[in-house]
Amino acid sequence: MRALAAKLTLATVSVALLGGPAHAQVGRDAAGVPGRFVADTEIVAAPGGAVVGMGRNGQRVTINCQAADRNWWHLNAPEAAGWVWQPGQVLREYGTPEPRIC
Repeated sequence: MRALAAKLTLATVSVALLGGPAHAQVGRDAAGVPGRFVADTEIVAAPGGAVVGMGRNGQRVTINCQAADRNWWHLNAPEAAGWVWQPGQVLREYGTPEPRIC
């Protein structure tokens, strides 16, 4: 029994040193955050850039990340992937985490 406990302790320490929980965090962030458009809005190639698509009210999206100023969100929508001016345009699903900074 002591040998098993020692092996489990060693395995736990090894996983902690190798960053086991961090890998799960990276995977979750890479998947994005679910959301939806709450207004019809343009999707642009870059903040202030050319229009690449149009998001429709109620349409589901995946929010990949947000700009450091937290005003622009990069997302994947059915029509296009690009940037959206977030305030009043996109809403995260209830209980989801804040999108990471790009």
